[in-house]
Amino acid sequence: MEKTYFEFKITFLHIVIFLVAVIAIGIFLFYMGYQAGQRRGNPLTIMANEQNQADTAGNPEELNIVDEKPIKSTNESTGAKQTIPEEMKLHRAQLEKEQPPSSKKSMFSDQNYTIQVGAFADFANAQKCSNRFSSRGYQTAIIVETIHQKKLHTVQVGSFVSMADAQKEKAKLENLEKATFAIKKAR
Repeated sequence: MEKTYFEFKITFLHIVIFLVAVIAIGIFLFYMGYQAGQRRGNPLTIMANEQNQADTAGNPEELNIVDEKPIKSTNESTGAKQTIPEEMKLHRAQLEKEQPPSSKKSMFSDQNYTIQVGAFADFANAQKCSNRFSSRGYQTAIIVETIHQKKLHTVQVGSFVSMADAQKEKAKLENLEKATFAIKKAR
């Protein structure tokens, strides 16, 4: 029986090209995984993406962000675990209890003026701005607007019946923030 031998000639250039290709593929896969993780891990980004898909007509809409409170279990004292259907019933009961009557309007719907304190392309930045003003006790809203085929998340503070009231509050905010803001018609 005759033995057959194969000869492979690998040069230094072959090794360098192979290593560069492996490193480039690794960097690309890491970057793609990082980007996917960033998008998936942020619930605000998910809500903004859903809002952007729903906003095909270009009409401004108010984003409703719900800050859910944990539901306290009635069985905590006994230490018994609840099943998922029981927790869902408790959650529905709490939501029904917390929902305002349907006759109430949105806090901005019956007012004429509001103060725009920022406009951001990124929803996360708009959320930070909104949180800064709401932590000071102001009512805030984030409105999605399409201007020159770009989506902007505008942050609006307060709701005022008269222009004079809006101008007084605007002067207070400008003094507090050391920035210039605009008064807009509420939508």
